Order: sequence, then C-alpha cells, then structure tokens
Amino acid sequence: MKKFAPYILIAFVFIACNSDTKNTETEEEIVETETYQQPKEIADIPWAAVLDSTSQIITMTATEGINAKDLNLDNVTESINRKYPEILISNILQKSDTVFVKINDATYLTQGSGSMGAEIFLAESTYSFTQIPGINFVNFDFKIGDHASPGTFKRTDFEFKK
Repeated sequence: MKKFAPYILIAFVFIACNSDTKNTETEEEIVETETYQQPKEIADIPWAAVLDSTSQIITMTATEGINAKDLNLDNVTESINRKYPEILISNILQKSDTVFVKINDATYLTQGSGSMGAEIFLAESTYSFTQIPGINFVNFDFKIGDHASPGTFKRTDFEFKK
C-alpha cells in the first residue's frame, strides 16, 4: 500500500486542480454585476429645451452622458428641483406607465415664468421623466394659472413647430 501512496497523492492533487474549470465568469465580471447601483444624483436634467432666440422655436435635446439605466424617480426629481428651485416637485408616485407629480406652490410656474417658461418647464420635466424605462406619461397636479394648466402629458404634446 505504501508504494501506491505517491500515485494516489498525485491523482488527488490533479483532480483537485482541475475540478473548477466549469465557471467561465471571471471574478471581475461577478463583482461588476453585483455592485451596480443607480446614482443618487445625476449631473443635470436628462432633457433640456433649447430656445432659438431668433425664431422662438424650442428644440428638445438629450443631455450627454446620462444613461436611461441610471434614472429613477428620485434622481430625476432632484435634478429638476435643482434646476427650478422656484417650482418644487413633491409627492411623486408611479402607477403603471404614468408618474404623478404634485407641485404645492405653482405660483412661479403659472404666473411668474411666462407662457414660454411654463411650457419649457413642463416639456423638460415630461421628457426627463419619460426617459425612465417604463414611463410614458406625466400627470402634473397644481393649481391652474395664467400660463400653465395641470394635466397628463406625453412627449408628443411638446412637438414644437419648425
């Protein structure tokens, strides 16, 4: 039995070294998949309205460097509130493909920003929220005013004339 001991030991080591060849993922790939988290903040709003001062035509432009997979209700709301501190969005709720947004004090939106300013805010907010996968509509709830009315909007509601 002693003469077979070295052969058994060699066979055991050989089997142990080759038994883990079925795993094709590298440790780096596994760590990358498990640790991805959406950012709490995004640098800017996902969509911006650009106004041509000569023609008064608005063009919607996607913000570079913002990926749809990074977006959620919280970070899009935070980015809009950061850009428009006079018009604070609160009480965000998603039901199916619609986001419900409440603006408690819409005075600046409906009275102070003018018709163009109100339309730009609603367009940027609608485009930005609908950039989140699965969201197609944004329902704005606020007190009606001279320059803006509450309602449910989709991107095609803001197809500006050229």
